[in-house]
Amino acid sequence: MDILKIEKRIDSPMVLADGQSGYFEVNGKSLPEDAVEFYKPLEKYAQEYVKSPKQKTTINLKLEYLNTSSSKKLLDIIGFFEALPSQGYEVELNWYHRDEDQDMIDEGIEFAHMTSLKVNFILEQ
Repeated sequence: MDILKIEKRIDSPMVLADGQSGYFEVNGKSLPEDAVEFYKPLEKYAQEYVKSPKQKTTINLKLEYLNTSSSKKLLDIIGFFEALPSQGYEVELNWYHRDEDQDMIDEGIEFAHMTSLKVNFILEQ
């Protein structure tokens, strides 16, 4: 699989998907005008990736802020990975946050309740 990279903009995050290494990252503010359209390339990539995943997949969410439509799309995309552990694959889902950013900590907790994957909370330095 080719690497998918979407550059960070003022209202949208950097997106990186590397199927060769099993690494996915979303980094920055996620406020796109049309989250469905913005996340469509990542959604298609994830759908293809889970057909033949690496033994370990790492998903790093390093979000400064996300709107409701972005949260929904990211949950939809994470949903593609939820079946992998029962098939013998490891999925590491990391939610990065700043110590003082209670809103994003709360968002991560809510996110964790909506996925069957274990979410690791990691304090950014």
